[in-house]
Amino acid sequence: MAAVEIDEVELLRLRKQDSTVHALLANPKAKRKIFEAYREADPNVRIPELEIEEAARAPVQKLEQTVADLQKQIADDRAEREKNAKLGSLHGTIEQGKAELRRAGWTDEGIAAVEKVMEEKGTTDIAMAAAYYEKLHPPQAPIAPRGHGGWNFMQEVNDGEADLKRLLDTRGDNEIAVDKMAHDALNDFRGASRR
Repeated sequence: MAAVEIDEVELLRLRKQDSTVHALLANPKAKRKIFEAYREADPNVRIPELEIEEAARAPVQKLEQTVADLQKQIADDRAEREKNAKLGSLHGTIEQGKAELRRAGWTDEGIAAVEKVMEEKGTTDIAMAAAYYEKLHPPQAPIAPRGHGGWNFMQEVNDGEADLKRLLDTRGDNEIAVDKMAHDALNDFRGASRR
């Protein structure tokens, strides 16, 4: 082998590099990282220490992955059961609320309107939605007879233009005709009960 001359600075640098590499190889964690870096730089190189360690860790890693998958599946199953239980409870509460509304005299159309309010307002409390609906759409108030005393069954009130003619003839003093016309107008306006 031919003799090669190097200067003192180069020699000091090489000795420093050599001592650093020896120090790194003395530490097991650093040694592993050096081997991994070496294999990454040259994928064709075989490093027996890494191959043995990887072969020993492969079954453990596979088992760890299996355990992690099983834990995830158990957690997902538990979450699905809890979700189904909550949905079932919620559905039962809503159905019970509908039954209470039916007992209170609500029609299917009224209950459907309350369900629509529940969707719009984002609530599951059917009683609260029914109270809100009733506040917006109060039931029709019964018409109370005006005037004093009993009904005059002997005085016949005619329909249509006859009622208007009688009202004009008495200059609005015929309370029976006024009440009948008001009652007919309210019934025409209101139509069927909303509840």
